[in-house]
Amino acid sequence: MHKLNLLFTLSSLSVLLVTIERFSFTTKIFLQPYNFLRLHELIQMSVLILLTVVIPFFILKTVSNNFESLKTKLGLLLGLVFVIGVYFYSTGNGLHEVSSFNFNNFCDAKNFSGELCNGFFFNDYYTGNIIYFIGGGLMVISLLFFEKLNPNKSYQKKDLFLTLINAVIYSLAIFAYAAFDKVLVGLVYSLIIMLIADFLFLNLRKKYLQYPVITYTTATYTLGTILALIFRFH
Repeated sequence: MHKLNLLFTLSSLSVLLVTIERFSFTTKIFLQPYNFLRLHELIQMSVLILLTVVIPFFILKTVSNNFESLKTKLGLLLGLVFVIGVYFYSTGNGLHEVSSFNFNNFCDAKNFSGELCNGFFFNDYYTGNIIYFIGGGLMVISLLFFEKLNPNKSYQKKDLFLTLINAVIYSLAIFAYAAFDKVLVGLVYSLIIMLIADFLFLNLRKKYLQYPVITYTTATYTLGTILALIFRFH
């Protein structure tokens, strides 16, 4: 298995774990003292979302030619964009998880009013998600442009099938965020990343085997976003 396919597979497993855990018994276990969080939020913030940062780090290692590209000015800039992305991604997730807990635990989620509950709702669905998706977008975009600078010489046509299978699996997570959220933040994010990835892919399509991360990202976000658009506006 190509090392990128291994990382794509681990990414698929990580998003499946994130989804499965959200419907598990951990949502019923409150942590002490004072029921300050559920076990669910703790696992999401400290384990599962951490995996979705660690895996892209190893993708970064690959597309930056074992970090050699960081020695160039453009590579250093892209590396900084990746780090900034990790910061916003993590900060946004933490704000989202805590606000979601407060909103769903202390407010009537279907009929809420007042500054406190409206503040919890806004931080959950808007502030937290916007910061989270800005961070995720910066991480993805930096990886795409790193690969553009460093075409892959070991990826072969036989590796494409598993890449596309993983793209389909991950696209379901993109679809879920973009199609089912009460707000359009996830859809706007997926649409922006889709357009950037598609633009890069169309310009490199004749040599797509040299750009597996761009190919994977294009397939993932195009499928997930188009399905979400159909679901939202059919």
